[in-house]
Amino acid sequence: METPPISSTLNSLVFLIPTNYPHPTSPQKPLTMTTPTLAPLHLKLTRLALNDVDDVAGRWQFEGGSVAQGSEHVANYASTKRVTYKGTDQNGQNTASVTTTIFFLGKHPPETVTLEGAHDFSSGNQTGSVSAASSAQAAHIGKQYTRNGATGDIQIL
Repeated sequence: METPPISSTLNSLVFLIPTNYPHPTSPQKPLTMTTPTLAPLHLKLTRLALNDVDDVAGRWQFEGGSVAQGSEHVANYASTKRVTYKGTDQNGQNTASVTTTIFFLGKHPPETVTLEGAHDFSSGNQTGSVSAASSAQAAHIGKQYTRNGATGDIQIL
């Protein structure tokens, strides 16, 4: 199974390069390049495992499961949450730092998207951004994401 189809549009970048490179005093001409902009991703995470590991500084929570786009199973995911005592558990926050990596089916090693942000234990909701991605998903880097704790839906906008 290949990485899910994602429609794209193109943004233009203009660079000036010398006409007879590499001479440093040569006149310049415009060079137009295009970079893909991926459409927003809408995914549904289904949790299959959830384990807590306590230590003297706080708690780790490890989560894993499957990822669907529409009705199709397109990926699996692994997520870690970190509660740090006196850092994420005070002043009513009840939160954790969270990192989730989505591993798309079809390639070895798989195409990936990594999300980093904050997890709210009261609602299960998350917010953050895409911090890393493989080449096929690289246009998502820096995009904002949200996860609905009640439904497992993730949107990368």
